[in-house]
Amino acid sequence: MHKAKKLTSIAIAALTIALGGCSSLSNLTPEKVPENASRTYTLSMSAYINDGDLIQDSIEPFIVIDEKIIPMRETSDMKYDRIYEYDYVMPKGRTEAKYYFLLKYKVSNNIEGVSKEREMKSRTVYTLKPISRYVVNLQNERGPVGTVVPVLGRGFDRLDKIYVGDVQADTEYVSRNTLNFTVPPLAAGKTYDVALVGTNSEIWVGAFRVDVANMNVSPASIELKSGDITNIIFNIGFTAPKGGYPIDVKTNIPSSVIMDEVVVPEGESSTSVMLKAAAPGKGFLYINGLGFNEKQIPIEVLESDSQEDVMNELAPAIEAADKNAAAASNKEDKEQSDKKPADAAKDTPSNNPVKATKTADTKVESK
Repeated sequence: MHKAKKLTSIAIAALTIALGGCSSLSNLTPEKVPENASRTYTLSMSAYINDGDLIQDSIEPFIVIDEKIIPMRETSDMKYDRIYEYDYVMPKGRTEAKYYFLLKYKVSNNIEGVSKEREMKSRTVYTLKPISRYVVNLQNERGPVGTVVPVLGRGFDRLDKIYVGDVQADTEYVSRNTLNFTVPPLAAGKTYDVALVGTNSEIWVGAFRVDVANMNVSPASIELKSGDITNIIFNIGFTAPKGGYPIDVKTNIPSSVIMDEVVVPEGESSTSVMLKAAAPGKGFLYINGLGFNEKQIPIEVLESDSQEDVMNELAPAIEAADKNAAAASNKEDKEQSDKKPADAAKDTPSNNPVKATKTADTKVESK
């Protein structure tokens, strides 16, 4: 019986040692720690202790940094998981520090009736290297093409560019802490990774979903006669990026429409394109652009007027012009007619002494 109890105790001790192998330390300190003015950084670890009959008051957490063993404070105490922290002040002139964690504790030994000391160390040596350049957040997580989105952080410069997916966005440097970018032309209904790309680094900023936008097209419908010309205005609502913003225009009556390719020029938000009506037909213009809903513009091309139709349309105007011309002619004739008697009266001797004298002289000469 005594022998059986001894064997049982040995088995329990072996099980305890096996369970002790499950204990571990984990570093909870972020991989990238933002630089701060006080140069103080919180280093933390979690300790998972599953080591037989643990003596609770015996746990001693330490951090080994700058070749010093420094006690850590406890912030959480659960049955197995415990969390410890230490506020480290980076010495002036230093940009990094090496450290690891150490945990000492005791367990009861039921066989020998005494406690035994145990010790755990981090499996690796960590490096604390505060970063002066980082992103805090993306102010908006979704929006249509052309949306201006602020990015907040620290350490930005004028050479920084924002990429949405694989497309470089127009980026505005506001300050060391703020960048603005304009969502570039991309297919709507999808989510894209946003990255900050600098001279020597690339930082993931977040994810952005591109929503569908609506393009403004004027006029909303078109009716022309063959040979007529009109202008169509396309407004995308934002400044076109480098190289311009292409707009795809198709129609189901190609023989009725003559039109150049549509591109909103770089730096502009709208463009005007001439459309000439050709063969008679009725259909639609189908207008598409990256990030926009398709726009459909009804269009009808009518037959041009014949010469006879044109003359019929002009007949009233011609008739009115003829009447006006006739009236003006009659008025002029009347004025001329009224003027002749008056001129004749002026030519009589009593009224014209010079002419009368000449007449008398003439008669005299004839004698």
